[in-house]
Amino acid sequence: MTTPEPTPSPISMAALPTPAAADNTASSASRQLLTNTEVPEWYTDSFILAGYRPVTNSVKFCFHSLVYLHNETVNIYSHLLPAIACIILASLVEWYFKVSFPKASQTDRLIFKVYLATSVICFTISSLYHTLLCHSRSCHDLWVCIDYLAILVQILGSIASGIYLGFYCEPKLQTLYWSIIAAVSLATAVITVHPRLQTPRYRLLRTMSFVATGLSAFAPIIHAASIFPYPQLDKQAGLRYYYAEGLIVLLGVVFYITRFPESWKPGVFDIWGASHQIFHILIVTSAAVHLYGIISAFRWNYENPRCPAGSESGI
Repeated sequence: MTTPEPTPSPISMAALPTPAAADNTASSASRQLLTNTEVPEWYTDSFILAGYRPVTNSVKFCFHSLVYLHNETVNIYSHLLPAIACIILASLVEWYFKVSFPKASQTDRLIFKVYLATSVICFTISSLYHTLLCHSRSCHDLWVCIDYLAILVQILGSIASGIYLGFYCEPKLQTLYWSIIAAVSLATAVITVHPRLQTPRYRLLRTMSFVATGLSAFAPIIHAASIFPYPQLDKQAGLRYYYAEGLIVLLGVVFYITRFPESWKPGVFDIWGASHQIFHILIVTSAAVHLYGIISAFRWNYENPRCPAGSESGI
């Protein structure tokens, strides 16, 4: 007959929580949502009053927040899902060109792949930034710079594809304007990453530098308008889609700067309908309009060949 083991006391059991209990406690803590007075000042938005995740210094807990609702959920998924969509579209470029444009060159295909790749980079980085926002101050400061640079990458992809199609048979002009846009983008990148310009005081400067970079796309458009009849340019460059895209982006910037509607009714739009969420959705919409526009422009260039022998950039 064996001697029965003594039953552990309640005190000893409480003092030694099981791993499962510890995980449950951590998970419960990570799901706790806080008000703007309960989180560090760098983490708050002036007009978003609640729905904040705790600052955890844990990548694991940041990604765990993907499975529950908080004030960054819409910001995360409004760019994560489009990033996945762009990956799928990029994988279909070869098939689409083989079916629709069998004589298109590899350069033609590459332009579309590059644009979709820049969109993937922008949307993926944006969703990662909003996911990791609750990690720490240093993580926030790093990822906000990366986020701005990713936006710049997408702007470059948009302008580069437009220049390619607008000057489809003028490779020297393509190179000229690609170089100018690269220089403007470099200046914007410096403003973006310069430590002294990262404070809220310079938020408008950072925003307007991106707007200026985007508007620089009108320089090649104006030049092209002096070369080609406007009805032709509209079709070969997809101008109407650029105008629509620009208006959508500017509308998004208005929401971004004014913080409307949460600045109108603080606390009402903490989870749904905040200005940054609207901004994200409008940026995705503008990217879709741009993609449709360059497809339409390429179709016109493909079906209306005008390049002298040896001067074409694509077909």
